[in-house]
Amino acid sequence: MEERKQLLIVLPGREDEAQRLAADLRVVDGGIDVRVGPEVGDPEYVEMVVASGHPQGFLASFPNLRLVASFGAGVEHLVGAPDLPEDVGIVRTVDSALAHGMAEYVVTAIADWRRGTKGYRHDQELGRWRPRGYAFSSTVVLLGMGRMGLAVDQALGAVGHRVIGWSRSGRSLDGVECVAGRKVLGEVLSEADVVVCLLPLTPDTEGILGCEFFSVMKEGSLLVNVGRGAHMIEDDLIAALDVGRPGHAVLDVFREEPLPASHPFWKNSAITITPHVAALTDPRGAAECIAENWHRLQAGEPLLDLVDRERGY
Repeated sequence: MEERKQLLIVLPGREDEAQRLAADLRVVDGGIDVRVGPEVGDPEYVEMVVASGHPQGFLASFPNLRLVASFGAGVEHLVGAPDLPEDVGIVRTVDSALAHGMAEYVVTAIADWRRGTKGYRHDQELGRWRPRGYAFSSTVVLLGMGRMGLAVDQALGAVGHRVIGWSRSGRSLDGVECVAGRKVLGEVLSEADVVVCLLPLTPDTEGILGCEFFSVMKEGSLLVNVGRGAHMIEDDLIAALDVGRPGHAVLDVFREEPLPASHPFWKNSAITITPHVAALTDPRGAAECIAENWHRLQAGEPLLDLVDRERGY
């Protein structure tokens, strides 16, 4: 078996991406035996699976599976998977392009809101010259201070925003103003011009963006959700927008995707919608991360971006 260790890629409905990732992996390291599902040879030789939305029960079919890599930053579909043995590790695949893309999206969303870009587009249609002022800085609260949160923090700090990072665990980071715990969350929300949700989805964070949360937000503030759709209680957001807490929401993730055409979010002028494109995984960058973890796995070395299954991230 030593000479036939295999890495399997399983991305149902995204077969073109899977083939491109496999091609990039072979370029990064031609010594890795890469296979692409649904074509699976002898399950005995599969030691690592790269997965996103795998079929239920699929992972239990590999007796020598040692590691599963999520194709992207989200791991909630793996942490609670009943077909994944407890001794199998889980890693996130977070390449630099993913983090940079998230930072660019958040900076753009905040800049568009502060500078009234939508109004200027309307002015252009009318041929109207109408300069507007804007605040020179804002206080931004980032919910979630993992790899994505750090990238967003650095990007916002570079253009003059005050950034406060919030987490459940109280992670301390050099050069970052951090707070922790539900008790202080209300305090920082009340002074935040912008709140950005970058949290992992866990039982503790599901539904965190609800009526209690919105009630303490600053009037006229901006909410940006680039975490997961299940962080949001959607009816609560609509009610909160009606009273201006927040004043506007930029949403990239939703409980049901694609967002149904009949959903009330589409026609709400206080909501800006994008179709889950805040940060896209670059297959070449992902291939480098996956190859690195493959070699660390074989050498018995610490894995990159290893998930704590008890915490869920």
